[in-house]
Amino acid sequence: MSIARESAEKPVSKSTGLTKNAALVTFTSLAGWTLVNLDSSFFTFSYPSIQKALHITTQQISYIYTGIFIIGAIATFIFGPILDRFGRKAVFQFSLLATALGSLLSGLGFNFVSLFCFRGITQIGASSEWMAGQVMVAEEAGSNNRGWWVGFAQIGWPVGWFLASLISLVVMPTLGWRWLFVIGVVPALLILWVRRNVKETERFQDLKRVRDESTAAEVSAKFKVDKAKVHKFTYAQLFGKDLARTSILIFLWQLIYNYGAASIINWLPTIFLHRNLPISSMYGTSAWASGVGILGYISAAYLGEKFGRREVSAVYLILGAIVGSLLAFSANTWATTTLFYALYYFFAIGQMGAAVAFALESFPTRARGTGGTLLSIATWVGFIAAGSTGPVLFNSIGVGNSIFLWGAICSIIPGLLAFGTNRVKPGTQLEDIAV
Repeated sequence: MSIARESAEKPVSKSTGLTKNAALVTFTSLAGWTLVNLDSSFFTFSYPSIQKALHITTQQISYIYTGIFIIGAIATFIFGPILDRFGRKAVFQFSLLATALGSLLSGLGFNFVSLFCFRGITQIGASSEWMAGQVMVAEEAGSNNRGWWVGFAQIGWPVGWFLASLISLVVMPTLGWRWLFVIGVVPALLILWVRRNVKETERFQDLKRVRDESTAAEVSAKFKVDKAKVHKFTYAQLFGKDLARTSILIFLWQLIYNYGAASIINWLPTIFLHRNLPISSMYGTSAWASGVGILGYISAAYLGEKFGRREVSAVYLILGAIVGSLLAFSANTWATTTLFYALYYFFAIGQMGAAVAFALESFPTRARGTGGTLLSIATWVGFIAAGSTGPVLFNSIGVGNSIFLWGAICSIIPGLLAFGTNRVKPGTQLEDIAV
């Protein structure tokens, strides 16, 4: 049995096809990612009310978006090598704690500076949670269902936005925006309590054992590992001859896509105002779209497991570009806006149900945490651009053209970039893809 064939000797659940630890990793990663997006969407939905309460301008909201995404990018850059050097579990635990603390403090914000600082704390947790959780899922799931479970864990994005839409609809008119952030603390503490039983991934434990030995070349690894590269700085590994092309294409794919998606999502309240649609109706639009988005994630994960994750992501992005054009120029009522926004969520955003698993399996265990960091950095750079350019584009080229840029152009280009990466056949062992 070569390289232990992903720990096939361990008991596997008939219903999930996962070991006990893999199941715990997967479902707590989903819960953590849901929590992160619940908090983020609370801020997006409530910033018009926050502006009134704290006398903050739209430009200052743009500064908050831009600033916290810069903080997220820096935190991601720092935590990537930590994941590969010290382990995935500790980073995940820290990220949940930071997210909970930042969310609670956000509800206590009293001016622009305090809100900026509190949202920054939240962003440190959010940026590190995603990569730690998803890397663990990719390493714990078996080769026959890895793509499905990584994709399943990704639905925390639309689930978080969906739940936030419903909660905001009830809480905003009755208790106000501050209570939204207080509510977000409760599930964080519950996840932390459950997550304490998660074990570090077997692949990382094996990597650490090899790395810690003074004569690594003489140590036999349970899983395949390139011992000549295992001690190199992980960012340098990503841009070595064997991984440079993959790293660059995946980085650009995620940066451009996230710039477009973040722009539409984060500036949705402003889009509604420009189109003379009541802000109160935005919660329903977001609920419908994120609910449909859940189906998009699930379908992408399922189809990616059958036909290839790269191919499914690329096709979904191209279809998303078509819908993005309709959202830009054919959505003039609440019904049409909701319809096209939901379809954009299904295709353009739903492709992440396949894309993340493809990206993580394209990097070797010795640098997979840092490879996940590369995705996160691309995400936050895209978000930085989204936060800083929204008002400028609205004023210079108009709402429709801005949405076309974000929804159509920023979907079609990543789709083409995806086709430029190396294909990974579904069901391939991680160590047979990249060592």
